[in-house]
Amino acid sequence: MHSGPVYAIADVHGCDEELRALLQQLPLHRDALVVFLGDYIDRGPNSKGVVDTVLEVMDYCQVVCLLGNHELMLREFLDGSDARRVARFIYNGGGATLASYSNEDGHFTIPPEHLEFYQKLAYYHVEGDYCFVHAGIPVDVSKIDLALHGEDMVWMRRRAGMQEPNFDKIVVHGHTPVPEVEIRPRRINLDTSCVYGHRLTAMEVRTQQMWHVDRRAAPTPLYLRDSRESRREAFRFTGRVPVVVQHEGRVYRFATINYSEIGMLIKPVDNLPSGSLRAGAHVTGLIGTDAESTPFRGVVLRVDEQARHALKIIPEPQKQSTP
Repeated sequence: MHSGPVYAIADVHGCDEELRALLQQLPLHRDALVVFLGDYIDRGPNSKGVVDTVLEVMDYCQVVCLLGNHELMLREFLDGSDARRVARFIYNGGGATLASYSNEDGHFTIPPEHLEFYQKLAYYHVEGDYCFVHAGIPVDVSKIDLALHGEDMVWMRRRAGMQEPNFDKIVVHGHTPVPEVEIRPRRINLDTSCVYGHRLTAMEVRTQQMWHVDRRAAPTPLYLRDSRESRREAFRFTGRVPVVVQHEGRVYRFATINYSEIGMLIKPVDNLPSGSLRAGAHVTGLIGTDAESTPFRGVVLRVDEQARHALKIIPEPQKQSTP
């Protein structure tokens, strides 16, 4: 086990101001270890700033940086080979990250040192009696196979009533937002919902001493803006992504022509009876497929003669229970 204090911080989600204030509270020194549990980016106002801050911390103490599901989605977005996963990143707050790296013309550039940071993030870290991970572990540490369990370790969700783990190590994780730190005999959840308006938490795991910083500003949706010459408010991505639309008890299958966080242009996959969806219709649906889908609410803005439907997405209110 590390000889100095071991601090853990989860799910910063772009809240750089709060992270800096929290780090200033901690008695950090060369022998201290800070373990970041992933989800540095997305949704919050300054994802780029968070990574800058984490890199700065490495200059005056020891740091371990773990992978979260949002960094995994960013990797998939940058790879760009799967349109569905590109869309999954955008519809899970990724536009806020791109905006933090963008200029006034809507062009984003991620510095090489940040790209290296995202690529080197580890799935988990063991220190003595503790296993640090973003979301959880499905098996004992000795049985982890990243090819089999990697996705679960960044995506698995704690639900009310779930049986508590009884692994050899105490699991220290984030990912599942809670209003207060959860301390169980074999599990500690440190995601105290900062980006949803609550607070950011650090814990020294052996003493369980905690430090908190409340969210400084009300949550507001951010996304990658289009160029100054465009009339569009948000940058639109192109690609064919499955979309399921539900309206008045009926289900319709579409695919995107282009999309942004605030709207999409879609075309029916099947023959759509004339007048099935008219301008002004309020709809719900799913973007993507199966486990990679993202729910949405929206309103049909217009339908053209080629059956292309323009939808405006209605933002969901920010809630602490949102993943």
